[in-house]
Amino acid sequence: MLKVGIIGYGSRVSGMARMMGMYDIPYSVVAIADPRADDIKATGDEFLKDTAFFTSADEMLEKSQLDGVMIGTRCYLHTEMACKVARYDVPLFLEKPVAITFEQVKALHDAYTDVTAPVVVSFPLRVSPIVTTVKDIIDSGQVGSIEHVVAFNDVPYGSGYYSGWYRNYDEVGGLFLQKATHDLDYVYYLLGQRPRWICAMKAQRIYGSADTVHKPMPNDYRCVECEERDTCPEGPFRLFYERFRGERVTRSDRRMCLFGDQIRNEDLGNCIVEYEEGAQCSYTQNFYARNQAARRGARLYGYKGTIHFDWYQNWIKVYMHQKPAVETIDFTGGMSHFGGDRELCHDFLMAMKERRPSRTPISAGILSALTCLCARQSAETRQFCEIVMPG
Repeated sequence: MLKVGIIGYGSRVSGMARMMGMYDIPYSVVAIADPRADDIKATGDEFLKDTAFFTSADEMLEKSQLDGVMIGTRCYLHTEMACKVARYDVPLFLEKPVAITFEQVKALHDAYTDVTAPVVVSFPLRVSPIVTTVKDIIDSGQVGSIEHVVAFNDVPYGSGYYSGWYRNYDEVGGLFLQKATHDLDYVYYLLGQRPRWICAMKAQRIYGSADTVHKPMPNDYRCVECEERDTCPEGPFRLFYERFRGERVTRSDRRMCLFGDQIRNEDLGNCIVEYEEGAQCSYTQNFYARNQAARRGARLYGYKGTIHFDWYQNWIKVYMHQKPAVETIDFTGGMSHFGGDRELCHDFLMAMKERRPSRTPISAGILSALTCLCARQSAETRQFCEIVMPG
């Protein structure tokens, strides 16, 4: 029986902890460290019937015999908690982003220099069936060496980054670190080249205090108490009536106002990356695209062909350059995080059971966070940024 400890029992990590059961490998969550420990225990959840509860991660790590640890705290605590786990050299499942400041990414890098236990960073896109298939196509030489990538992420659920705790910039670090961390990781994986230079831009044009579709509002306003909840374009009435969201109007909606005047998260961003062997990638993300405008994927250009894939369309298209042919690979089934979550669950189980190396190692998490931090810095300074570990 594998014994799992969890630091920060949030919705994402608790869901992953349960999902591991699909593989029928015996495991149990034997310890949870969370400031809400008493509340979690009081739910009487059968899944946690053998769990010891702590309010301190240090106490949990010291008193528990664990085969692996999962970290699902708020983003600004990921590095601190991972550094605590590093001292025990046990397999770790670490939520992204692994760090949200340059100081944190350097601390994490230093803490894991000599750690031998596998770390599974929560990068489901890298191990999703679409990306692994694209990797096979590239490695086969079918389209030639990839020299140019255009990647895109039009987020249909972007309002969540302004209406809940994700709107707290000091806790999340901005949306390059929240979203681009996934996409720049899979691009790096597919190219097989480290990113070297980056330039970026970002802006807040719709939400927060942008003052384009709605005037800025007091930052602590909630829909339930707002007198504009029936007229606001993001209010519960118009979401139901115009966008067909939900089964009925929810006037008790307790979401924070998306137009809060202290929101710092951008709602669009772009970056250009140069890789160590000269390949280039442009990446764009948008947080107010909706419905069928959703898309996430990339075009990868080689001399002999172009690969185009989109997770929302669930297909890969290979456009051949030297013959008039297009190959299409369709994927079926609805899968959590496009099928990547089940792969992460299996990797973590194998890390605990066999110390099998991770396909989403700590080095990938650190490099992605560093790249996103450089993108943020470039956008704020209007300068190119060399992607190097701070001294």
